[in-house]
Order: sequence, then structure tokens, then C-alpha cells
Amino acid sequence: MMHPNFYHWHAHAELKPEPASLEPRWNAAAKFAEKLSAADIRSLLRLVLFPGAEPEFANRFSGELVKLEPTFPPERNAELLRVMAAAAVHSRLEKSSNVADAFALGLQAAAFPQGRIEPVCQDVMTRAAAYLAEESERVRPEIDAGALEKAEKQTDAYFAALKTAVEANTPQEIGKATEALARGVLGTMKESHQQLGKVIDRLTEESQFLWWIIGRRSPSLNARREQLTAEAYALPAAAEAATRVLLLPPAASVESLLGESLSQCSKAGRASALLTELIASADAGWVQSTASSAATPELTPLAALLAERQQGGKLSAAALKKLRISGKPKATPIEASQQYLRELMFVRAMQEVT
Repeated sequence: MMHPNFYHWHAHAELKPEPASLEPRWNAAAKFAEKLSAADIRSLLRLVLFPGAEPEFANRFSGELVKLEPTFPPERNAELLRVMAAAAVHSRLEKSSNVADAFALGLQAAAFPQGRIEPVCQDVMTRAAAYLAEESERVRPEIDAGALEKAEKQTDAYFAALKTAVEANTPQEIGKATEALARGVLGTMKESHQQLGKVIDRLTEESQFLWWIIGRRSPSLNARREQLTAEAYALPAAAEAATRVLLLPPAASVESLLGESLSQCSKAGRASALLTELIASADAGWVQSTASSAATPELTPLAALLAERQQGGKLSAAALKKLRISGKPKATPIEASQQYLRELMFVRAMQEVT
């Protein structure tokens, strides 16, 4: 369904489209977004967030839109394509899917440090945040106390139909009622197992985080947290938390648990430090052993800086500029840890898409 502010999104491109063209354009963007590769997802995200990004993809995107909506301008449409990319992304965020997870987590991960991204509209960022809040709860259901009672009522109805058929001594009706009962019981068992499986996943995830917190120890650094500084543990803590997330999107509480884990360090680390200093503070052995997660540097800035350090590169102003990071941004260890977790969750979501 077309967003009510779609007309106003065009203001960013200094355009005033004909109202009659809005619905066909939205539908064209939504149609394009129905079948996306991992590369398409990354390109659409970069188009939405950064001016002048993805020129090759933009040409293909433009051509596909013209095919789907012939009145769409095929040339001099750079900013308009960003609007259409936002429509494509927003259309996928209307329904739960692996692609929607990747879009929402990608928009969240890229928005660091503050002011680095330039989204063509804020509505898509707002929808991403709402999607993550809703979906993280949906995939972690509570036990449905009324499920058993509902199943009993359905089974009683099937038994009553079978009893009626038997009393009437009608073989054809007995056969139908027996089949209906069998299918009903099978369906109830299937639904019960699916719900129980989801609840077990939630409990398993919660148990892993509980033992991680009360253990007061870093498995990846093989040290008690009280022996570590928050600066040194910030990024490893995020990686440890990421391995304990079983369901995407992650629960919002995970970021709070990161804060709790860092509070157990010898220095709580509430003071801000330069991003480059925080990257440099991470344990050298851990940095070299961690898998690179910087397939799309602009969408995962901390992972990109870690990859730079892995390769022996200097975390200079030039390295920051490549990532569209200006000045000398600072962050607390907790903020850096939460951000790295977001990037790792986006990388996981992209893997699930592929």
C-alpha cells in the first residue's frame, strides 16, 4: 500500500509529481522489490541512505522502472531513483520476511555515527524501527495458555461429527468424519509443535544470555570481565552476544545486556573516546581471529574499521573518509558495543537472505 507521504518524499528531489503518477510509481517500485538478490538489497540501502551511490545499479533500477511504469523518466533521475528506492524498501517492510529483516537491520546499522547517513526520507527509517520492535516480539511468542482448550474444543467437534455418522450408520459419512478427525488432530499437533518450537527457541536464547551475564566471564578473551577494561571488551562483547541471538531480529533487551556485561569490567567505561581509539583498544588476538564482516563498508562502519586494522592499515582520517565519517567522532564503549552488535545482526540477516 502506498505510503500517504509518498508525494512529499519527492520534495527531497525538488520535484512535484503529478498525483496521478504516484500510485503507478509506487506499484512499480514494489514490483521490483518482490524478487531481490543480496546485492540488490545492499544497493537499495545505499541509494536510500547516500546521495550519488550505486551508479551501475541505478542504471539497471531505472531501466526496470521504465518497463514497469512507462511514464517514469529514464534520464536525469538520480534523486528520483532514491525516492523510488525508499518506496521499494518500505514496501518490503510492510510484511515479515528475511528480506525485510535485512532492510530494517541494514538501515539501523548504517545510522552511525550520528549524521553520517542522508536518508531520502525519514519515514523509511521510522518504519524500520517499528518493524524491528514488532518483529522481535512476534518471533518470540509467549506460551498460549488457551491453545490446549481450543484444541480440545476442535477435537470434541470432530468426535461429535463422527459419533453422529456412526449412529446414522452411513458409511460414506463415517468415512468423511473419520478423515476430518484425523486431519484435525494432525493439524492440531502440527500447530502445537510449531508454537512449542518457537517458545523453546526463546527460552534457549534467554538461558544463553542469562549464563553469559552471571558467568561474568568473556569466553572469547578467556578472562573474567573484572580483568578487562570496557574499552578492550566493547567489541568482543558484541560478538559474544551476537552468537547467542537465535532469532532475528534480536530482542531489544540484548543491547541492555551489553551494557550490563561492560559494567562488570574493571573500568565501567562511560566516558566517550575517539572511534579510532576504541578500535585500537580491542584485543589484538581477538581482532585477528574474528571473521571480517565488512562486505558493505558503508553499511557496517565499525566492521569496516576492524577489517582495516586486521589488514594492518592505519585508522587515519582517510580511512574514515572512505566510510563517509567526517571529523573525529566519539562514542562510549557501550555505544560502540551496541553498534557493532547491530552490524553483526545485519550481516547475519544478509546471510539468511542468500
